[in-house]
Amino acid sequence: MPGQSDFKIDRLDASLLEALHSNARVGVLELSRRLGIARGTVQARIDRLVAAGVIRSFTANLNLEALGYHVRAYVTVEVKEGQIDSVVEPLGKIDEVVEVHSVAAQGDMLCLVAARSNQHLMDVLESILSIPDIARTSTAIVLKSQIDNRCQQLLRSIGQNG
Repeated sequence: MPGQSDFKIDRLDASLLEALHSNARVGVLELSRRLGIARGTVQARIDRLVAAGVIRSFTANLNLEALGYHVRAYVTVEVKEGQIDSVVEPLGKIDEVVEVHSVAAQGDMLCLVAARSNQHLMDVLESILSIPDIARTSTAIVLKSQIDNRCQQLLRSIGQNG
Protein backbone atom coordinates (compact mmCIF):
# COMPACT_ATOMS: atom_id res chain seq x y z
CA MET A 1 0.00 0.00 0.00
CA PRO A 2 1.40 3.45 -0.82
CA GLY A 3 2.51 5.74 1.99
CA GLN A 4 -0.08 8.13 3.39
CA SER A 5 1.41 11.06 1.48
CA ASP A 6 0.98 9.07 -1.76
CA PHE A 7 -2.58 7.99 -1.01
CA LYS A 8 -5.25 9.83 -3.00
CA ILE A 9 -8.98 9.92 -2.35
CA ASP A 10 -11.10 10.09 -5.47
CA ARG A 11 -14.79 10.97 -5.84
CA LEU A 12 -15.93 7.39 -5.36
CA ASP A 13 -13.85 7.04 -2.17
CA ALA A 14 -15.28 10.34 -0.90
CA SER A 15 -18.86 9.21 -1.61
CA LEU A 16 -18.21 5.90 0.11
CA LEU A 17 -16.65 7.61 3.14
CA GLU A 18 -19.53 10.06 3.36
CA ALA A 19 -22.06 7.21 3.38
CA LEU A 20 -20.08 5.32 6.04
CA HIS A 21 -19.60 8.44 8.13
CA SER A 22 -23.36 9.04 8.10
CA ASN A 23 -24.10 5.44 9.07
CA ALA A 24 -21.24 3.06 9.86
CA ARG A 25 -23.74 0.19 10.15
CA VAL A 26 -24.69 0.29 6.48
CA GLY A 27 -23.76 -2.95 4.72
CA VAL A 28 -21.65 -3.45 1.62
CA LEU A 29 -24.68 -4.51 -0.42
CA GLU A 30 -26.59 -1.37 0.54
CA LEU A 31 -23.57 0.82 -0.24
CA SER A 32 -23.31 -0.90 -3.60
CA ARG A 33 -26.95 -0.11 -4.32
CA ARG A 34 -26.71 3.53 -3.13
CA LEU A 35 -23.55 4.28 -5.09
CA GLY A 36 -24.50 2.26 -8.17
CA ILE A 37 -21.32 0.18 -8.19
CA ALA A 38 -20.51 -3.51 -7.78
CA ARG A 39 -20.44 -5.01 -4.30
CA GLY A 40 -16.89 -6.27 -4.90
CA THR A 41 -15.77 -2.74 -5.79
CA VAL A 42 -17.27 -1.38 -2.55
CA GLN A 43 -15.53 -4.07 -0.49
CA ALA A 44 -12.21 -3.53 -2.28
CA ARG A 45 -12.43 0.23 -1.73
CA ILE A 46 -13.25 -0.20 1.96
CA ASP A 47 -10.35 -2.63 2.39
CA ARG A 48 -8.04 -0.17 0.61
CA LEU A 49 -9.20 2.73 2.83
CA VAL A 50 -8.69 0.64 5.97
CA ALA A 51 -5.22 -0.50 4.87
CA ALA A 52 -4.24 3.11 4.13
CA GLY A 53 -5.37 4.22 7.59
CA VAL A 54 -8.10 6.50 6.22
CA ILE A 55 -10.74 4.44 8.04
CA ARG A 56 -9.41 3.87 11.54
CA SER A 57 -12.37 1.93 12.90
CA PHE A 58 -16.07 1.26 12.59
CA THR A 59 -17.46 2.56 15.87
CA ALA A 60 -20.54 4.17 17.35
CA ASN A 61 -20.38 7.93 17.86
CA LEU A 62 -21.24 8.13 21.56
CA ASN A 63 -23.01 10.97 23.33
CA LEU A 64 -20.99 11.53 26.52
CA GLU A 65 -23.81 13.46 28.17
CA ALA A 66 -26.27 10.60 27.60
CA LEU A 67 -23.70 8.33 29.27
CA GLY A 68 -23.82 10.54 32.38
CA TYR A 69 -20.74 12.66 31.65
CA HIS A 70 -22.37 16.09 31.76
CA VAL A 71 -19.14 18.08 32.06
CA ARG A 72 -16.52 18.24 29.33
CA ALA A 73 -13.36 20.29 29.53
CA TYR A 74 -10.28 20.96 27.47
CA VAL A 75 -7.24 20.76 29.70
CA THR A 76 -3.98 22.32 28.60
CA VAL A 77 -1.09 20.40 30.15
CA GLU A 78 2.37 21.85 30.62
CA VAL A 79 5.03 19.16 30.93
CA LYS A 80 8.45 19.45 32.55
CA GLU A 81 11.17 20.06 29.95
CA GLY A 82 11.61 17.10 27.60
CA GLN A 83 9.22 14.80 29.48
CA ILE A 84 6.24 14.57 27.10
CA ASP A 85 6.74 10.84 26.44
CA SER A 86 6.71 10.09 30.17
CA VAL A 87 3.19 11.49 30.70
CA VAL A 88 1.36 9.90 27.76
CA GLU A 89 0.92 6.46 29.33
CA PRO A 90 -0.25 7.78 32.73
CA LEU A 91 -2.73 10.11 31.01
CA GLY A 92 -4.04 7.12 29.03
CA LYS A 93 -4.73 5.28 32.28
CA ILE A 94 -7.17 7.97 33.44
CA ASP A 95 -10.53 6.77 32.07
CA GLU A 96 -12.01 10.26 31.87
CA VAL A 97 -9.21 11.51 29.58
CA VAL A 98 -10.94 11.00 26.23
CA GLU A 99 -8.32 12.52 23.89
CA VAL A 100 -4.71 13.69 24.19
CA HIS A 101 -2.90 15.77 21.57
CA SER A 102 0.59 17.25 21.51
CA VAL A 103 0.19 20.87 20.45
CA ALA A 104 2.20 23.86 19.35
CA ALA A 105 0.62 26.28 21.79
CA GLN A 106 1.11 27.80 25.21
CA GLY A 107 0.99 24.32 26.75
CA ASP A 108 2.49 21.07 25.52
CA MET A 109 -0.61 18.90 25.34
CA LEU A 110 -4.35 19.36 24.99
CA CYS A 111 -6.66 16.82 26.62
CA LEU A 112 -10.39 16.39 26.29
CA VAL A 113 -11.76 15.28 29.65
CA ALA A 114 -15.26 13.98 30.44
CA ALA A 115 -16.69 14.15 33.97
CA ARG A 116 -19.99 13.46 35.66
CA SER A 117 -19.96 16.72 37.64
CA ASN A 118 -17.75 19.69 38.49
CA GLN A 119 -16.54 17.84 41.59
CA HIS A 120 -15.70 14.81 39.46
CA LEU A 121 -13.81 17.12 37.06
CA MET A 122 -11.84 18.46 40.01
CA ASP A 123 -10.94 14.88 41.01
CA VAL A 124 -9.82 14.12 37.43
CA LEU A 125 -7.70 17.29 37.34
CA GLU A 126 -6.06 16.24 40.60
CA SER A 127 -5.27 12.84 39.04
CA ILE A 128 -3.71 14.58 36.04
CA LEU A 129 -1.67 16.88 38.27
CA SER A 130 -0.44 13.91 40.31
CA ILE A 131 1.51 12.64 37.28
CA PRO A 132 5.13 13.42 38.23
CA ASP A 133 6.30 15.18 35.05
CA ILE A 134 3.24 17.43 34.67
CA ALA A 135 4.08 20.94 35.85
CA ARG A 136 0.66 22.61 35.59
CA THR A 137 -2.68 22.60 33.82
CA SER A 138 -5.28 25.10 32.77
CA THR A 139 -8.88 24.17 32.08
CA ALA A 140 -11.62 25.44 29.79
CA ILE A 141 -15.03 23.94 30.54
CA VAL A 142 -17.27 23.32 27.53
CA LEU A 143 -20.55 25.17 28.02
CA LYS A 144 -22.21 24.12 24.77
CA SER A 145 -20.99 22.40 21.62
CA GLN A 146 -21.76 24.59 18.63
CA ILE A 147 -20.41 22.26 15.92
CA ASP A 148 -19.83 18.59 16.69
CA ASN A 149 -17.04 16.50 15.25
CA ARG A 150 -17.77 16.25 11.54
CA CYS A 151 -16.19 15.25 8.26
CA GLN A 152 -19.02 15.40 5.71
CA GLN A 153 -18.04 18.85 4.44
CA LEU A 154 -14.45 17.74 3.90
CA LEU A 155 -15.62 14.63 2.05
CA ARG A 156 -17.95 16.67 -0.17
CA SER A 157 -15.05 19.01 -0.97
CA ILE A 158 -12.82 16.06 -1.89
CA GLY A 159 -15.63 14.55 -3.96
CA GLN A 160 -16.05 17.79 -5.91
CA ASN A 161 -12.34 18.44 -6.37
CA GLY A 162 -11.01 14.86 -6.45
